[in-house]
Amino acid sequence: MNTKNIFFSLSFALSGGAATAQEIPKSLSNTVWLQQGYDRILTIKDSTYSYYNINSVTCKPMIDGVFKDRFKMVSLKKGALIVNPGGIVHYNFTALDQLPANCTREARKELSYPKNFQVFWETFQNNYAFFKERKIDWKAIYDEYFPLVQNAKTDKEFAGILKEIVGKMKDGHIRLDLPDDLKEKPAPIAIATGTVHLRQALLSDLKNTYIKELKSYNGGVLQWGFLKDSKVGYIIISDMNNFANYIPEEQQNSKEFRALYDKISEAKPPQQMFDDEIAGTEKIMKTVLHDLEGSTSMVIDLRFNGGGYETVALKLLSYFVKSKKKVISITAKTSSGFTPKQDYTLYPVEKGYDQPVYLLLGPNTASAAEIFALATLEYPHITRVGSRTSGIFSEILWKELPNGWEFSLSNEIYTDNKGKAYEATGIPVNIEMNYPRKHPDFNNSFYPNEVFKDQALDKVLELELLRK
Repeated sequence: MNTKNIFFSLSFALSGGAATAQEIPKSLSNTVWLQQGYDRILTIKDSTYSYYNINSVTCKPMIDGVFKDRFKMVSLKKGALIVNPGGIVHYNFTALDQLPANCTREARKELSYPKNFQVFWETFQNNYAFFKERKIDWKAIYDEYFPLVQNAKTDKEFAGILKEIVGKMKDGHIRLDLPDDLKEKPAPIAIATGTVHLRQALLSDLKNTYIKELKSYNGGVLQWGFLKDSKVGYIIISDMNNFANYIPEEQQNSKEFRALYDKISEAKPPQQMFDDEIAGTEKIMKTVLHDLEGSTSMVIDLRFNGGGYETVALKLLSYFVKSKKKVISITAKTSSGFTPKQDYTLYPVEKGYDQPVYLLLGPNTASAAEIFALATLEYPHITRVGSRTSGIFSEILWKELPNGWEFSLSNEIYTDNKGKAYEATGIPVNIEMNYPRKHPDFNNSFYPNEVFKDQALDKVLELELLRK
């Protein structure tokens, strides 16, 4: 799978819901638009579009295709266009008279380190939404590092400066995609205990110890059963993607599953691919709730879920709520402020689950899985257990330096119904289990150690509260 192309697709359609195929209005033909909060340019011809990444130095085409395969029209007024890529975030554009000149010239790499640093710094200045939350003085970063950039003599030196800055941000959605010869091998993991328990082995131990009649869908993206010696249903969701019903049941847990799934998924038009994710979610959830019928409560485990498609997350949640509520608001950072606030209302499915729900969270619960958790704040029958989540909610906005290196940042602010954001802090829990924040220490905390020699494998799944 080409991960970068998927990220570019997600910039349009990570929200993933259905969109009606439609022809574009004639008034949109041969028009040019600047996207607010993303600093990208959209050009529309008769039925096709092109999408450009733009900065103060370069403007480079990023992706193109058939307009109706990508967008649904929301609003078109004089000088203002709003489209929806199939999800919860509308994209706002303002009209331009013509494509900027640097978009029409043949793209040439600008190799000056100061010029590339200037673009890097300006892009964050214009679009990054969380300097305050991450305790970063961005002007001080410029003053500290620009003299070092001016003295840099090699790509390695310049890359080292950018990596040092990114490391200070402590934002899991900020990434540098450097050339292979500049990439470093990951440093050895520092852990508090001597043994490293791997995620897959831990999950296997948990399921074998606590779950009966376990069933699995699409390589384990969703698994379900009952807690042993109880009538409590248990659902563990490892990702918020790969839910499309492409692969026959007998191959869903085979070694070939991933290659088969990716081949089919990548051949789909983008809008169809995301529609398929929602259709697959709906299909499997009917099976899950049928199999867990008669359960007295439900445990939903997101402690090992690093994200995916936010509409998959919210569709899953819709099976466990009883009323429609406004649950999330979203805005994006611009150079002069923010895009108009957008509210998202969650609607319950017709035949959903109507018993108490316990949502398991931890420091590895991230991105779209946190959006699931964020929406639960409006539903008091859902009890959150574990520890606060990772604290990275925004879509990943990919940009490019004039020298061709790519990087990403967080430009969208997700808030609850009261306007509170949880970036950097994460979604809080009702019942605190004090999980370690570092990934390997979190895994190791499930096993006995020198301090807790008689520790249960999973203190949460042994809580009496969950088994009533």
